[in-house]
Amino acid sequence: IWSNKSDKKYKQIPKYPSVTFDLNVVVDEDVLVQDIEKIIKSKSGNILESLNIFDIYRGSQVPEGKKSISYSIIFRDRSKTLNDKEINKLIEIILNALKLSLGAELRK
Repeated sequence: IWSNKSDKKYKQIPKYPSVTFDLNVVVDEDVLVQDIEKIIKSKSGNILESLNIFDIYRGSQVPEGKKSISYSIIFRDRSKTLNDKEINKLIEIILNALKLSLGAELRK
């Protein structure tokens, strides 16, 4: 059946650039990924565009009973260009919250 109706939806191209940040944290084996993500989302506010896990590592480079979880995070402010100082402050807030709530440490 032929139809002239279009189901295409268009989304405006963002005016301001995104900032991609990879975050690698070491947590106890029993810490849930969803708990980490909940904290990242709550601390990022409305500038979090995307949060994707890309690796979970257990092995010789991580202490026994721990796991390393790596995320690719994309931030974008719809009203301005984000600068390094703003992103660094946000990452510091996220890391502090992860440490206080879940005992997470930045993987070195």
